[in-house]
Amino acid sequence: MSDQPAALPKIAIVERTLHRHADILDLVDKGWTISAIARRLGMDRKTVRHFRDTDLVVLVESARHRRAGLLAPFHSYL
Repeated sequence: MSDQPAALPKIAIVERTLHRHADILDLVDKGWTISAIARRLGMDRKTVRHFRDTDLVVLVESARHRRAGLLAPFHSYL
């Protein structure tokens, strides 16, 4: 896996993604199972597996794009 990407925006979803990824990899390194990690962090097993298997850069990019949300096209109207 790669190191933390440089020059990330300080937005909540990116910060949360970085912390979740670090927490999951730390527990994996300690020998915890996917199910135990999911229970400990209050996440679905599939999400834990996704964070474990996906490169950090890909996770952060996905989080940054998800930030806009469904209402983004309507912000000017609202």
